[in-house]
Amino acid sequence: MGGVIFAPSIFGVLSGCTATGDPWKPVLFNQSQADLTKALSETIIPETDTAGAIEVGVPGFIEKMVNEVYTEDQRLVFLEGLDSFNSACIEATGNSFADLTSEEQFEYAFEMNRIALTEQPTGLPDFFLLFKELTMVGYFTSEVGATQVLRYEPVPGYYDGCMPFEEVGRTWAT
Repeated sequence: MGGVIFAPSIFGVLSGCTATGDPWKPVLFNQSQADLTKALSETIIPETDTAGAIEVGVPGFIEKMVNEVYTEDQRLVFLEGLDSFNSACIEATGNSFADLTSEEQFEYAFEMNRIALTEQPTGLPDFFLLFKELTMVGYFTSEVGATQVLRYEPVPGYYDGCMPFEEVGRTWAT
């Protein structure tokens, strides 16, 4: 099952699909789906002392992956997932996800993540977990994610498998 979930992301990255900070103009997504993609990706990786998901181009990366790497069936499932997620948000809160405040977006996304992790698996990857995976892959394969957020060492030093985390700090990019 892991291969089914992660294969498109791995294939996309290996074929050169990475997030860029270029301005994104949706090609596949309608405006509602594009707004949701921006808001949800920024909720998952908000701007802090490092760039957020929108700034590094994650929404465009997600659409490019869905449009160019996913099969037609996977693409339809993802697009239906975007619409269902937004419909469920409107039903639960009275507003689309993009129209919620950042605190409300966080609370709703946190609850969707909890449900996705605790509900009985149906055999298909949960939309929220799939979206979260695309967000993380897009962010950490971007230049900012790989060089400023992760610890980038072009020529890393010696290997010490028993080094305390406090001495290492952030995760290594290479």
